[in-house]
Amino acid sequence: MNNSTNDLISNQNFDGDSDTSSLLNSTLNAIREGILVVDLKGKIVFYNNKFLEIWSIPKEIIIDRDDKKTMSYALNQLKDPDKFVHKVNQLYSDIYASSIDILEFKDGRKIERFSQPQINNNTPSGRVWSFFDISETVIIEDNLIKERDLLQALLDNIPDTIYFKDKDSKFTRVNKAQAKILGITDPAEAIGKSDFDFFEIAHATAAFNDEQKIIKEKIPLIAKVEKIRIAEGDYRWVTATKVPIINKLGNCLGIVGISRDITATKLAEEKLESYSQELKELNASKDKLFSIIAHDLRSPFNPLLGLSEIIVNDFEDLTPQEIRDYNKEIYYTLKNAFNLLENLLSWSRLETGKMKFSPEKVNLYEKTVNVINLLSGNAKLKAITLTNRVDKNSYVSADPNMLHSIIQNLTANSIKFSNKDGIIEIYSKKINENWIQITVSDNGIGMTEAQKENLFGLSVNSTKGTNDEKGTGLGFMICKEMIEKHGGSISVESKLGEGTSISFLMPHYEY
Repeated sequence: MNNSTNDLISNQNFDGDSDTSSLLNSTLNAIREGILVVDLKGKIVFYNNKFLEIWSIPKEIIIDRDDKKTMSYALNQLKDPDKFVHKVNQLYSDIYASSIDILEFKDGRKIERFSQPQINNNTPSGRVWSFFDISETVIIEDNLIKERDLLQALLDNIPDTIYFKDKDSKFTRVNKAQAKILGITDPAEAIGKSDFDFFEIAHATAAFNDEQKIIKEKIPLIAKVEKIRIAEGDYRWVTATKVPIINKLGNCLGIVGISRDITATKLAEEKLESYSQELKELNASKDKLFSIIAHDLRSPFNPLLGLSEIIVNDFEDLTPQEIRDYNKEIYYTLKNAFNLLENLLSWSRLETGKMKFSPEKVNLYEKTVNVINLLSGNAKLKAITLTNRVDKNSYVSADPNMLHSIIQNLTANSIKFSNKDGIIEIYSKKINENWIQITVSDNGIGMTEAQKENLFGLSVNSTKGTNDEKGTGLGFMICKEMIEKHGGSISVESKLGEGTSISFLMPHYEY
């Protein structure tokens, strides 16, 4: 109570009949505070109804102004009456002192007590006490504290990241999981900062735009999949859900966001997709293998059986030339079947990882000479010139058997698709300190774009050569896999009717 009220209490007869006194009594009896006024000797000067209610004091006790009985009755209701008496004595020893504290009643109530001197003409004339029941307020505060602690425990222990932002997309609260993502140890460090202080500009800008749209339109963003770079530098996949915070007036105060790390799920999906693709390729390989076994590997036996049957049954009636022709046809058919079988075995060893890979220093020129010598007979049948333009001092780090197979396959293919009197050149070029490019070039019939695109796949169909030579359709695919075993790559340049150049990279051998 202020001084003007104190003066009014001091100068009025509370039990009188004046209008002012009646109005003051009515007013003081209507308020929610219990009021007690005592003089300097501790005698009761005034009390209101709320005082009696709070202290549960019978009217007959206080009406008689029996201060000792009133005090005794009051003290009996307190949990710690001695503490209260001590405080009262202190106040009466210093008549100008004021104080406030909380009284705990035995019935569980909590009463806020306030005491100050009553001043009359600048001289203390007594003391005014006010008592206010704050039990409900304390309960509410306790509940709020419990809810706050519960919320904090939830925020700190939930694995998802949780954060609150204001209308400017600045953090107002984050949990420990979000703090870790931001690269800070104390969640309070994020307060007042934004995504621009922690993330890459692209992600921060996208997040800001999303949040401002949510705040403006008041429409949540649910489970948006994002790839973010966290404080440790790793990229993580998350689902971000952001919901507007709207007050009772319908105003948006900001957003609350929850993000869940789905990196493991995303990686599992990618692996599943990769496995699915591998399975498709394996199925394609299986289908191709079965197709070759069922058709290409079986088909040579039909002419072999037919020709051998003619020779067996009609040998006496055949001319020497016819026998030579039949034997020649049998030879080429068996040779083609053998080459097909060799390719199938090489491919299967590659696919199952059973082909030994042992790179070593190999002279590229000498290896090319060996291949040319091996294929010179085939080239002579079509009057094709084979030219070795490889640098004699060119060395690569390669598995010698695989390198031989690669050059042989590519050169044999050029012979197959070259016309009579054609020219095939094999040459090399140092690309840089790490790689050497080997090229097999011919002036044969060339390829269409469609043929080029399917050249190294399982779906490629074998095409007959310029002299009706047959093939398996596996040679290029095997070459590609062997080259990739060395870390290299293969490319094709071809124009229909003008020829083909096939180049591949091999690791340069440093010596």
